[in-house]
Amino acid sequence: MRCIAVITAMLLASLSFRAQPHKRAEALSAVDSLVQRMRGSTGCARTRILIDTEDANAFLIASEWSDHDAAEAFFTSREFQIFRGVRILMRDEPLIVLDDVRSRITRLLRN
Repeated sequence: MRCIAVITAMLLASLSFRAQPHKRAEALSAVDSLVQRMRGSTGCARTRILIDTEDANAFLIASEWSDHDAAEAFFTSREFQIFRGVRILMRDEPLIVLDDVRSRITRLLRN
């Protein structure tokens, strides 16, 4: 294995929620808009939308941030409050988990 990169100190934010089945398309539209705003935010390195293979209405938005302050600034911003306003499309309250990562080593796997 060859080491590709070593990254120090980042924050991983996981936003999970479940859409109401009959509101799934609307929820996906709101999520797409949120992810676009998130990707343009200062300090956001990467964002992905994941859909649960066992529950097509369960979503996870995974994002990587340069630091806690950058993530906190986004999650308290007007852009994020707009997403919170689509609560009517969801089955439960969205949940955000923040993980402070001190280091990450990325390796390329080869045969």
